[in-house]
Amino acid sequence: MGKELLSALKTAFKADDVDWDDWHWQLASRITDVKALESLPGCLRPEPGDVEAGLLYPMLATPFYLSLAESLSAGDPVMRQCLPCHMELDGAGDDPFCEMEASPVPRLVHRYHDRALFLACGSCAVHCRHCMRKRIWGSQMGAPGDDELGLCVDYLGRHPEIREVLVSGGDPLTLEDEDIGRIVSAFASVPGIEMLRIGSRTLAAMPQRYTERLCRILGNAGCTVWLASHFNHPQELSPEAGEAVLRLMRHGVPVVNQTVLLKGVNDDAGILGRLFTGLLRMRIKPYYLFHGDPVGGTTCFRTGIEAGRRIMGELRGKISGLALPAFAFDLPEGGGKVRLEPDLFAGYAEDGAPMFLKHDGMPVEYR
Repeated sequence: MGKELLSALKTAFKADDVDWDDWHWQLASRITDVKALESLPGCLRPEPGDVEAGLLYPMLATPFYLSLAESLSAGDPVMRQCLPCHMELDGAGDDPFCEMEASPVPRLVHRYHDRALFLACGSCAVHCRHCMRKRIWGSQMGAPGDDELGLCVDYLGRHPEIREVLVSGGDPLTLEDEDIGRIVSAFASVPGIEMLRIGSRTLAAMPQRYTERLCRILGNAGCTVWLASHFNHPQELSPEAGEAVLRLMRHGVPVVNQTVLLKGVNDDAGILGRLFTGLLRMRIKPYYLFHGDPVGGTTCFRTGIEAGRRIMGELRGKISGLALPAFAFDLPEGGGKVRLEPDLFAGYAEDGAPMFLKHDGMPVEYR
């Protein structure tokens, strides 16, 4: 279905190969209404509750991201991540992690001792239905002004314990090169900042964004820049994304990945095993597997902590340790991250020696 869907999307959006490979065209052509897909093969009509969810949390997806689906049905793992669904109409809180309360100056969040978060913009290449910041989808937060960057730089200068800035949003790489250059240069100018980490979904949803010019800007920022990508399913691992990673690496920008454990999308050891090993082949290190956050409009994707621990236990010994991310979740009220490992302690032998479970589930003594 992939090639057929790609051809149908190009025809529907009157796109030639030049258009398709232009990230500006991809952004300008984002789908904002399921009705725009109804004429395409395999697309199911939304239910009334889905329409209501789409009004509250609008759909947004690049044509490229949709082309990664095997069908436009609601059950496809790519489509499930971007199609509005009635199950999003829950009553959970909008900001359980108290980001706004931990914001000393506009756009900057300081929750952890040595790290700060910078909200670069409110725009995205795709509205992920599991997004922890659905509260800002309706905002018009554009690129930061020099005055806003100045306030952040001043705060960072007065807090030398901060060594790393995570640039997020929205998606910072939906901004123009000039704005990205201003942001990374501003933070790199702070003497205590050793590293910038840019969180972006574009490597999966719009790899056309990674032009030589952008990769050069990131590679010559004045301090180390890491890209934190966001792939959730093997279908998202495109050849275009692999080429973009190589361009980043040529400019000295390493890539790690953060995956969210999503019910009905990737809550299966086989799926995640293919994703994590596929990421390694693309030269991306799986970094985190996150349990879903208790954020309004996203709780239908949560699997429960034990499901994640079980899956990580199933993966242990079956895929390379290099492919295994840390399984983690964020505590509400700014409590920070908790990393979990499968419980491998199996008690004590008769002589008191501790025992642990091997990868096949059998206990073995350790002396």
